Amino acid sequence: MTSETETSSSADVLQDLDSGWFIYTIKQIELGLRIPTEEVAEQAGLTTAQFTALAVLERWPGITSSELARRSFVRAQTMAENVSVLLESGFIQRERDPENMRRFHLYITDTGHDTLSSGRSAMDDLEAKLLVALTPRDREEFAKHLRNVRRALRDLPR
Repeated sequence: MTSETETSSSADVLQDLDSGWFIYTIKQIELGLRIPTEEVAEQAGLTTAQFTALAVLERWPGITSSELARRSFVRAQTMAENVSVLLESGFIQRERDPENMRRFHLYITDTGHDTLSSGRSAMDDLEAKLLVALTPRDREEFAKHLRNVRRALRDLPR
C-alpha cells in the first residue's frame, strides 16, 4: 500500500515536470538508441526497419503488409519497400489469402529467423544495459506502462 507521504511526493514530482517532459524524454531515449540499434541491425545485414519487420513477423506470423506497417509504426508505402527487399533476400515469404486473392499474408522464413537471431543477442545486451538499474518488479511495471502508452499511440493520427 502506498503511504500518504509517497503519494504526495509523487504528485510533487509530476507537478515539477514541464509540459512536454515525457515526450522530450522519450525522444531523447529514441535518439540515444538510434545508432546502437542501427549497428546491431547492420551487423545482421539489415536496416533497423527491416530488423523490426522481421521481429514483428516472428511474433505475428501471417499478418498483411499493412498490418505489419501499423505494428512497426511506419507508413504502408515505406513498409511495402521493406517487404520487397525482405522478399528478394529470402527473409520472408508471402502467401495468397484463399478467401481474398488480392490479400497476401507474410511469414518469416528460416533464413529470416537465422538472420534475426544473429542480431538478437546484441539487441538483448543493449536492452540489459538500459534496464540494469531496474529491479525485476520495476521492469514489469515499466513494461506495463510502455504497453499502455503504445496502445494510446494507436489513436493518434499518422
